[in-house]
Amino acid sequence: MNTLEGQVVTGAGILAARLQFTDRIVAIEPLASAPDQWILPGVLDWHNHGGGGGDVMDGEAGIRQLAKTHARFGMTGFLATTVTAERDAIDCVLQAAARVMADRQPGEARCHGVHLEGPYLSPQKLGAQPERTRPVDAAELASWFSSGVVRVMTYAPEQDPDGLIPALAQEFNVRLQIGHSGCPYHRAESLLASGHGITHIYNAMSGVSHRQPGVALAALNHAEFSEIICDGLHVEEPAFQLARRQVAKLYGVTDATAAAGMPDGEYALGSHRVHKANGAVRLADGTLAGSASTATTTIETLRRFGLSWSEIVAMVATRPAEWLAEYFGRLDWASAADLVVWGDSGPESVWIDGQMI
Repeated sequence: MNTLEGQVVTGAGILAARLQFTDRIVAIEPLASAPDQWILPGVLDWHNHGGGGGDVMDGEAGIRQLAKTHARFGMTGFLATTVTAERDAIDCVLQAAARVMADRQPGEARCHGVHLEGPYLSPQKLGAQPERTRPVDAAELASWFSSGVVRVMTYAPEQDPDGLIPALAQEFNVRLQIGHSGCPYHRAESLLASGHGITHIYNAMSGVSHRQPGVALAALNHAEFSEIICDGLHVEEPAFQLARRQVAKLYGVTDATAAAGMPDGEYALGSHRVHKANGAVRLADGTLAGSASTATTTIETLRRFGLSWSEIVAMVATRPAEWLAEYFGRLDWASAADLVVWGDSGPESVWIDGQMI
C-alpha cells in the first residue's frame, strides 16, 4: 500500500487529504492539514507524435521512447499520433501500437491507442504535414478502423465529399475531429452538431474572419470538445482565453515531436526533418512543426494563464478522458492510481498503476 499526503484534486474539488493506493485508489482520507503539494490525476495527451528522439512513425521503438520520455514529465496516458503517410507506413504504426498496448514496459505511460492525423487532409492546410494527403479510400479506412486500435481521426471534410468517414467511424466507435481543413463554416457547424471535435484549434485551419468565416470560428461558436496546444507559441494567451470562454470542454494537447525532452537540434517528424531551437520546432522555412512540449510545459502554461488547479485537471485529464469515454483522468475511490505530485518547481513524482516512475 502506498500513501501520499497533500492537496488532492478530485472530481468533487480540492481537499487536504491522505491518498492510499495500490494499483487503484483505495482511500482518500481528509486531514486537518497536509503538505503544500498538489496531487493530480496523470496528464492524458491525445495528440503526441514523439519524444526523447523517438517518432511514432518509427514504429514500436519510437512509440516506446515517446512513452518513457513523456512519463517523466507527468503524462500517464497518450494516443500515438501519426502524420500523413502511405498506407503501409500507417499499417505498421497500428501494428506497433497494438504491441505496445498489450505489453506496457516499466517506466512507460499507457498507450490508449492511435490518433490518425490524416492522411485525408487538405493540401492547402497541411501546416507541417508531409505532402501525402489524398481523398478518402473507403477500403483503406475500413481496414484501419477495424484494427480496433484507432481511437481518434483528424480529417478535412472537403476530402470526404460523400461523407464516408462519419458512417465508418460510428460503426467502429472512432471519434472524429476536424483539422488541417479549410471547409466552409456551415459544413463545420453541421459536423460539430453531429459530435465532431476540433484538432489543435486555430492552427492549420480556416480562421476567424467576419467576412469569410471558417473552421476556427465554427469551433468557437459550436464545438463542445476541442484540442488546444498549450505551449504559448501555437496559441497566445488572448486567443487561448477566447477559446476557454467559448468551448465548453476545451482540453490541452502537446502536439509533441521527437524533439520533446531533447536538446536543440534536428529531428524526424514522419518524412520531414525538423529543427528544435529556443523551445520551438520548425521546418526549414520557419513553419511551426509540432512542438517540443511535455505535460510539464502544458501545466506551466496553464498556470501562467491564470487557471486554477481544478480547471487545469479538467483540461489535461478529465475532459480528454470524457472525449474517449474512458474512466481515467480523475482521483476518485477505485480509479486507476495514475497520478502526479506537483511541487513548487514542477512534478516531484509520477505514478502509473501505483508504481512510481
